[in-house]
Amino acid sequence: MARQDGITLIESLIALLLISVALLGVAGLQLLTLQDARDARWRSDAVSLANSAADLIRTRPENADQFKVEGADETIEACDGGDAAICERMETWLDDITQALPNSLAAIDVQQSDGVERVTITLRWRQQPPEADDPLPACGSEAPSGGCVMLETRL
Repeated sequence: MARQDGITLIESLIALLLISVALLGVAGLQLLTLQDARDARWRSDAVSLANSAADLIRTRPENADQFKVEGADETIEACDGGDAAICERMETWLDDITQALPNSLAAIDVQQSDGVERVTITLRWRQQPPEADDPLPACGSEAPSGGCVMLETRL
């Protein structure tokens, strides 16, 4: 019978290596799960915020144009000489977006055609800080570092 000194030690080290690799895989899956949960929370918050803006606009459909939010500076139409109450509500809404979504940008567009007003609410966000080269994702595109929610409704 040949000597087997150290075989048990080698078997133990191989088992330890396999367990370590498995634990690294579990840790990686846990990290992906946390990232997906965070992304789902952002998307859920964005949908909720878009719905709240649509509800605000539906309460005052005759003033729908004053709910417009445009551009990177998020200029609110009502704050340029319009209804002060609408201005205050929309400023609060924009603050809520800033708190809920990282590096976000909101836009509300009101278009009228064939006697029907259509409101489009768009919320975009990204994970990277604003100085990153990664642009805000466009709605409908697959953006690995952020997201977009677009809600369209008729008044």
